[in-house]
Amino acid sequence: MWIIFYMVFLTVFHRSQGNECECGRAGDYNQIGTRVFGGTHAQSSQFPWMAHLRFFDNVNSTRYGLCGGYLIDQKHVMTAAHCVHDVSKKVRNIKAIEVYLGLKDLKKLNKPYRVSRVFYPHDYDQDSLYNDIAILRLQKTVDHNSKAKPICLPKSNILPHDLMTVIGYGRLGPDKKPAKSLMQVNVEFIDNEKCNQMLKEFVLRVYPEVKEKLESYQMPTVHSSHLCAVDTYSGGDACSGDSGGPLMLKNDNDGRYFAVGIVSGAMDECGDDRTPGFYTKVANFQSFIRKIAPRAQFCVF
Repeated sequence: MWIIFYMVFLTVFHRSQGNECECGRAGDYNQIGTRVFGGTHAQSSQFPWMAHLRFFDNVNSTRYGLCGGYLIDQKHVMTAAHCVHDVSKKVRNIKAIEVYLGLKDLKKLNKPYRVSRVFYPHDYDQDSLYNDIAILRLQKTVDHNSKAKPICLPKSNILPHDLMTVIGYGRLGPDKKPAKSLMQVNVEFIDNEKCNQMLKEFVLRVYPEVKEKLESYQMPTVHSSHLCAVDTYSGGDACSGDSGGPLMLKNDNDGRYFAVGIVSGAMDECGDDRTPGFYTKVANFQSFIRKIAPRAQFCVF
């Protein structure tokens, strides 16, 4: 029996030390909503590192895949590795990738940035979403301003924390259309033991016949490059099209946001408070990120 992992991807038509970091400053904002689908809209410039990515089938195509990403320095955007690969596991044509920064309303697109190179771990596995991280190098340098500036990255693993924030332009719920403006949601950190139990319960709900052969069936478990999160009250979560976007933690002492995760996938599409989403753990990839983007700011939380 095959268990499908939903890649939350939608096909639709200088290093700094300690408090010296200059990153992760958000604009004015309202209270976070209960979920991405049907939740609150992010204000313009609230999250100036957010990137909207479009992966076209080819240079002349009008059909593209939708993902999120986030700016980590003046020339690099982080996203999920499965976003830069097609269904046949081939790397997408970089000439057919568009990167938008400083957007709030997708009806008002600005001029896109183009990509010169794509980087991802050599041991990335598309089937399990192991090491699901990629970095896009932009052709042109981004001028940092109120609408485009980088988010902080954690120097060490700062989890667990109860509440984190996810943002994206993905679907507003299962089988619903993608958002036209940036959405935001709070999610709870789920430790591995609880996450594995939730995954087991998911399998038994969806595939009841497994109960009869539990001894011979290997239950899915969260692997070392993922962490789990979901709003266990409302089901608030990332959804299809949010892949590659940031899972963020706010330092209440100085107001900075840290990207602790990358939206990666889930067992279902979204919206079930009993089923966690998977997020790539950024802290696991410091050496990979530093080698490619040495000016990304790894800061003390």
